[in-house]
Amino acid sequence: MSQVGLRPAVLTDAAAIGAVHVQSWRETYAGLLPEAMLAELSVERWAAMWGELLGDPATAASMTIVVAENESRIVGIGGCGPQRDEALAKSGFTGEFGMIYVLRSHQGRGLGRSIMASLAWSLAKLGHEKASLWVFRENERARRFYERLGGTIVGEKAGERNGTVLVDLAYGWSDLSGLAAPKP
Repeated sequence: MSQVGLRPAVLTDAAAIGAVHVQSWRETYAGLLPEAMLAELSVERWAAMWGELLGDPATAASMTIVVAENESRIVGIGGCGPQRDEALAKSGFTGEFGMIYVLRSHQGRGLGRSIMASLAWSLAKLGHEKASLWVFRENERARRFYERLGGTIVGEKAGERNGTVLVDLAYGWSDLSGLAAPKP
């Protein structure tokens, strides 16, 4: 595989980010989420949402969004910012990894770890010492990845989406400095 680089996302990335978002959901959640839910995903809707987000100056001030590129093609995305869950914030997890998606073709090569390190560094730079993220309980592959990175379960919630009850687990890191440090 050729070199993959990380960089901050820009407005002109919105369409490619939307495509990666949808493709990674379909690859990751096939068999975990109802097929109808995955079929409803729209690259155009996600691209529009990303365009609004990336075009909003308030987002730039409060969030970090990075893309991973391979040969000028976006193959992964990640984002972080202030904690949105009140209970986790009260527990001291003031930062949140909002998302990390890597296309299946680029998984298992350290790219996810690099994205997480970049996001952890950004959160630490903004003064966050602790951060968390939410993951579907049934997403065993992602859970193993977060556990290898030192995340521990710090919360759980259930919610209904399109008639399906989904359980999310919160993984937390009490010390971002180790996660943000480059790995040898």
